[in-house]
Amino acid sequence: MSQHFLLSARARTISIRDVARLGDEEAYALFKSIRFVENAGEPFCPYCGIDAVYEYRSRRVFKCKGCDKQFSATSGTVFRSRKMSYADIMLAVVLFVNGVNGNAALRLSRDLGCSYKTAFVLHKKLSRVMASMQAEVQPTGMVDIDGVYIGGSIRQENLVKDRKGDGRKQFNTKRRSIVTARERRIGGRSRAWVVPTEKAADPSLKRTVNAAAHVVTDESPAYSRYFMHFADHSTVNHSVGLVVDGVHTNLIEAQHARIRRAERGVYLHINGNHAQRFADELSWRDDFRRLDNGQQFRMVLTRALKLSPDLELVGYWQKRPEWLRSINRRRGLRALTLKRKGRPSASISTYSQAATA
Repeated sequence: MSQHFLLSARARTISIRDVARLGDEEAYALFKSIRFVENAGEPFCPYCGIDAVYEYRSRRVFKCKGCDKQFSATSGTVFRSRKMSYADIMLAVVLFVNGVNGNAALRLSRDLGCSYKTAFVLHKKLSRVMASMQAEVQPTGMVDIDGVYIGGSIRQENLVKDRKGDGRKQFNTKRRSIVTARERRIGGRSRAWVVPTEKAADPSLKRTVNAAAHVVTDESPAYSRYFMHFADHSTVNHSVGLVVDGVHTNLIEAQHARIRRAERGVYLHINGNHAQRFADELSWRDDFRRLDNGQQFRMVLTRALKLSPDLELVGYWQKRPEWLRSINRRRGLRALTLKRKGRPSASISTYSQAATA
């Protein structure tokens, strides 16, 4: 029997040991080569674009001869205003991509020897990088669609006589559904949405999935009219079997199994207000599971150095800017109103929105 790819040596092209052995100068040189890859690793001004720049001898800061602005290798990226060394940032990226089912911020803080607050923000920045790549996906061809529910279980009463039913089946406003559309092909991509119910993902699915696609779903009523919107629609009745007349959604079920493992074994709890980033992160991990970790490391670091800073993550643990506090205040009041009416609440935090490049 052939060996699984993840167990082979081809899946391991970079290790924590390799990055930990890098000196500060070597890490900085590698960081610059990735940051300024369009100019063969030579720095250029991110403001005006010219490469007539010089570097200060006393510190790693560049100055443009054209616009006289100063910048560093992390200016205008998700790592702006960083305090960690370049070697530690690269080590964090390796640790993050090596987690097959995710990597918790608490474990990241212990591995890096930094505070939990630092690891938390770094974790969210890297998950946003993965989310930005998933936001570009528009599934086509044969597409599997299904949903999985996360969180929201109700704590049972101590005495059996006081229990009203199964806590997992009772209505809970914190419960969320992750609906995923996944291409059924080698190297196929996927796109995930966090919604209160599977039916609520209908507009996003119709807007994103190619109309010429052949979609495959289960017997859920949420997908009953998809034959009217897509070129073809196949349905498998799971009350009969997993595979019925050759129709199945096993690939998307395997991807949702990764989400369940991440929720129960890695993150332990996924807050509904932040669930979209977790869904995008786990979707990315499943899409590129067949790439070696060296390629994954370079993909994440390259995109991180091209992505603009996340405004909510800049100074996350400091005083919030007034415009952001006013947005979250309005969303919080709306969520509280919906909760009192017994309806699923809206996202409270602006961080719950999908990332874009």
